Amino acid sequence: MRSRKTNILRIVEAITPVAKSLDLDLLDVIYVHENGRNILRLVIDKRGGVGIEDCESLSELADPIISDELGLDDFDTFEVSSPGIDRPLKTMDDFIRHEGAYVRLSLYRAIDGEKRLFGHLIVDGDRVGVEAEGGERVLFDLEQIANIKREIVF
Repeated sequence: MRSRKTNILRIVEAITPVAKSLDLDLLDVIYVHENGRNILRLVIDKRGGVGIEDCESLSELADPIISDELGLDDFDTFEVSSPGIDRPLKTMDDFIRHEGAYVRLSLYRAIDGEKRLFGHLIVDGDRVGVEAEGGERVLFDLEQIANIKREIVF
């Protein structure tokens, strides 16, 4: 019997190209136990955000690969979901994927008295920052950034 860790690696290897063919990024493959059920969940993202149609498209293609080709049946329910808007952006791929989105950027140490900045996410080489409403651009080295989260603007 294979371990779940091994199964996750096999799923990532098999499903990543399928997700890419749909212009999606496979962020995570996780097993969770909720309400007495074992759930296999694929977490996907794309530039501009994920819609229900994206989840449905990948689910239709991934389900037979996972169940039939890989022969995995160690779960009760299979789901494909988005990471949610409140997920912190952590990797350069995340930053590039969501460049232009309105974000809250938190720093480890205040600069000019500010520890939190709001604006549109910008990426310039290996630096990340925000462009404020007035057009001012502020960039930081990744080591200076504690957290970046997308924000909903009403």
